[in-house]
Amino acid sequence: MTPELDSMRSRFGRLLVLLLWAHVPLIAGVAWLNGQSPLLAGLAPAALAACYHASYQLRGIAPVTRYISAIALMGEPALLVFVMRGHPWQMDMHMYFFAMLALMIAWFDRRPILLAAVAVALHHLILLYLIPFAVFPSEGTLSRVLLHAAIVAFQTAVLVWLADMLSNAFRRIREMNKALVESNASLAQRSEEAEKANSAKSMFLANMSHEIRTPLNAVLGFCHLLQRTQMTPRQVDYITKISSSGSALLRLINDILDLSKHDAGKLTLETTPFNPHAVIEHQLQMVLEQAREKGLKLDVQKDPTLPSRIVGDELRFGQVILNLVNNAVKFTEHGSVTVRTRMQSRDETSVVLAVEVIDTGIGMTEEQVDRLFTAFTQADSSMTRRYGGTGLGLAISQQIVGLMGGEISVRSQPWQGTIFSFTVKLGLTSAGPQLKTAPHPALRPLRFLSVDDNPASRQLVQDIFAQWSMQADTTASGAEALTLLEAASSEGRPYDCVLIDWKMPDMDGLETVRAISASKYLSKLPRMVLVTAYGSEVLTGEIEAAGVCGYLPKPLEPQALIATLDELFAPESEAPPPAPGENPSAEGSLSIPMVAPAFRGARVLLVEDIEINREIAGQLLEDAGLQVDMAENGLEAVNEVKARGSDFQLVLMDLQMPVMDGLEATQIIRETYDAKRLPILAMTAHAYADERQRCLDIGMNDHIAKPVKPEVLVATLDRWLRPVNTITAVPPIAAAAAAPAAVLPDQLPPFGIAEALQRVNGNRALLRRLIISFAETQADISSEIHMMLERGSLDEARRAAHTLKGLAGSLELPDLQALAAELEQRLRLGETRGLDPLLDQLQSALAPAVEAGRSLSAGAALVLPGPVLPQSSSSDTRALSDRLHSQLVKRNLGARSSYLELAAALGMDAVAASAHPLYKALERLDYASALDELETLRSASSLASEI
Repeated sequence: MTPELDSMRSRFGRLLVLLLWAHVPLIAGVAWLNGQSPLLAGLAPAALAACYHASYQLRGIAPVTRYISAIALMGEPALLVFVMRGHPWQMDMHMYFFAMLALMIAWFDRRPILLAAVAVALHHLILLYLIPFAVFPSEGTLSRVLLHAAIVAFQTAVLVWLADMLSNAFRRIREMNKALVESNASLAQRSEEAEKANSAKSMFLANMSHEIRTPLNAVLGFCHLLQRTQMTPRQVDYITKISSSGSALLRLINDILDLSKHDAGKLTLETTPFNPHAVIEHQLQMVLEQAREKGLKLDVQKDPTLPSRIVGDELRFGQVILNLVNNAVKFTEHGSVTVRTRMQSRDETSVVLAVEVIDTGIGMTEEQVDRLFTAFTQADSSMTRRYGGTGLGLAISQQIVGLMGGEISVRSQPWQGTIFSFTVKLGLTSAGPQLKTAPHPALRPLRFLSVDDNPASRQLVQDIFAQWSMQADTTASGAEALTLLEAASSEGRPYDCVLIDWKMPDMDGLETVRAISASKYLSKLPRMVLVTAYGSEVLTGEIEAAGVCGYLPKPLEPQALIATLDELFAPESEAPPPAPGENPSAEGSLSIPMVAPAFRGARVLLVEDIEINREIAGQLLEDAGLQVDMAENGLEAVNEVKARGSDFQLVLMDLQMPVMDGLEATQIIRETYDAKRLPILAMTAHAYADERQRCLDIGMNDHIAKPVKPEVLVATLDRWLRPVNTITAVPPIAAAAAAPAAVLPDQLPPFGIAEALQRVNGNRALLRRLIISFAETQADISSEIHMMLERGSLDEARRAAHTLKGLAGSLELPDLQALAAELEQRLRLGETRGLDPLLDQLQSALAPAVEAGRSLSAGAALVLPGPVLPQSSSSDTRALSDRLHSQLVKRNLGARSSYLELAAALGMDAVAASAHPLYKALERLDYASALDELETLRSASSLASEI
């Protein structure tokens, strides 16, 4: 029931009472005027009115009343038609049927409308055969009745549609009012639910950020690894662009996913060193193709006094440049677009940079300029249709410029172009590598030739080479270039390098290259570099097929030209020595990053609940030159710090752990040790900005995202470690004794062996142990999660899914990782039903990984290189035993190496050492069992001592 609708029906019902009774004198009067008995004519409408009135009094607006009203209302025009028989206006009275039928919509009910329509049709049909003269004075045929019926049917359909629509509208209004009342009545409860929902959204976005960043980090990581290998110039160009675009995408993803801050109208700015002119050149490359299609000239006028490295948000600065340049190109049909930089002011710590984007486009009126920086608004409504776009870019640019301490403005006149101007305040720094200002000195005697039909481009090349004190000749066409090359060759002074524009009239760049290569008059072919705005697969393939050594993008960037010339002509030099803090890896091409020499030997506490993650991180830390103790949860970490906090230089803390999480553990530790005395670094898969800020707010010093990248880990450690005065270094162990020579194939489906090796610095033996441990600990995890859910242990099941997700990610099992992530998310949302299909998929994805891990365990036996060390004296053996005991108590990864030394000192051969239960426990990182086995070994060897 809808009270508002019923109220309108009641008012209409009362109106019908009056209307029907009013027809009694009306029909009687019409009958009298037409020469008929008014008394008899008045009885019929009175009967209709009385029937409806009685029903309304007894039943109100019930359906029966509505049905009676339909018959009564259709009876009134029928009576009028009857009493007006013979009158010229009789046929006109048929219009009254449609008027009365239209009144029926006020019931907001399709049933009486349909009944009224049927009544009209039956009235006409019956009277056609019974009293035809009363309805149709002449030509009363069935066809005519059907025509009237069709008209009535059409009107009825419209009325039914309208009545239904109005009824539904009233119902929706009623529902909205009801919901609004309920919402107002429970405002406090709704507010609390909204806060919880917002928290859940933030956590969901954090998880999504992690899931998206993980594959993107892999892309960037492989780009970094590929850049260490030998590649063709085309491959170098591709990888550089992929890496640059991937980095920009990663930062954009972080901003997009940070919805809580964007919803609040907050944009955070980063402060990193960058080259402003390099950013401008990069953004111009984004619109170069569009400008070329229009025939526009792109130009950059650089302020030579501007520092080459400034500090600010490179991504946001580039975003403003791109928005302005893109708009300039979009609204300019011919002419040029120029970006001009100027250092407005400078002090010891900062510089104010002024940038102008000048175009020769359509311009704007003052009214258009006034609304230009309003979101979703362009200069006028027609521009969106003609040029496209949302009008949001300038509004965002204004906000970014404001955050960077500057202002943005525009000057424009119709059809005379536009000048956008903005200022930003940026920091100064002397850190970072200095850009090369000239090619290698050995290139100065070489001869260069530039081929370009554009005079401005030829002048630019000459100016660039002149800055380097080098000579470059120029020519305007391919034919002229061939003539110059042949003449120079005949004079014994051949050109060494030719820079050739691709798009030229008559003979384009590739045709020129082919002509030069085919010339019989050249004593030697010069190195040929194509200068082009293109970098597509088709063009690159043509370049290589033609024999071009490389290509440079337009507009020509001096740094890119320097890099190309150095690559083509610089004398070969020996490979640079390893950077300080790095050691060559046993795997060959990889280097193992180490902390600075002053920090080596420092003791750190690693807090991580997942075994594989503990082993990976522990191995990376030991490789970096540190001593590592471990804890499996926050409570163990708190106890370790309470017992011997002065021994630790730093704590690496996971966040999601059973018993006590990392945040609570950090708060307890901070009651005793401040952030300066004992730095705590968060290590978590959540790289979300709010998660990072939460870590900092509760007292952590920094944040390291998982999967852990060795170079990032070491760089962060160098930032927070303090020099150690007395270094207790990890005992030197021969490489052969450091780990068993385990057999690990290059391919082990479904594991991504090559990718997983990157996470462990190429340590194949370590990765083999991790895979075996994974097969042992996770083989029945699907069934275990099912049992956890049956006994209602939702948090325990979620942690198990989280652990599986982390392990699958570390061992490069993407399909399994995705399923575990989905399960974790559903459990986090409280879903416990309908999980069986997902658990079955999880088990199916897990089975081949478990089988592969078991095949390693059951395959070639471990072969320890031995004897590892010569058998030692009893005092040395006792010292080794005591050291191993201490390491096991502290969960130190060095325990494995100490065991190998002890086994050799006790005279064990390689097979016996690898088969001993103590070594098996160490492989599982089961330190409690290892302690028991050590006590058994000490008793059997009479090595027990006071500990």
